[in-house]
Amino acid sequence: MDNTSLEHVMGKHGVGQLNSNGEKLIEFCGINSFIIGGTHFRHKTIHKITWKSNDGITRNQINHIIINRKWAKSLLDVRIKRGADISSDHFLVVANIQISLKARKKSNTLFRRYNTALLDQPEVCNQLQLEIRDRFK
Repeated sequence: MDNTSLEHVMGKHGVGQLNSNGEKLIEFCGINSFIIGGTHFRHKTIHKITWKSNDGITRNQINHIIINRKWAKSLLDVRIKRGADISSDHFLVVANIQISLKARKKSNTLFRRYNTALLDQPEVCNQLQLEIRDRFK
């Protein structure tokens, strides 16, 4: 598959001929900064074919893993699992990813603790209700 001028969206390792739906997918990915993951990895054709016709002759790569370009380096591999029993003429597309998650920083702000036992006193409870009512008018 010739991907001249489409390298920003798809890799060199796609299978089959590009039709109008494929062109729309590439346009969508280009506009939204996505890449088509399965076209970036070199595999045997049998590990890239995602669909076969009922006669078993026509085969194509029509199912894809699409990922935002900023996460592209997290995508380690995309391949097809032909042995998955899913009762379909499509094959299972599997992606291996590696993500590094940053630890959350602990906040230095102290939380103010309220003495809720004071709400048992009717005058304190009424005063709080009035303040809340006035605040949200």
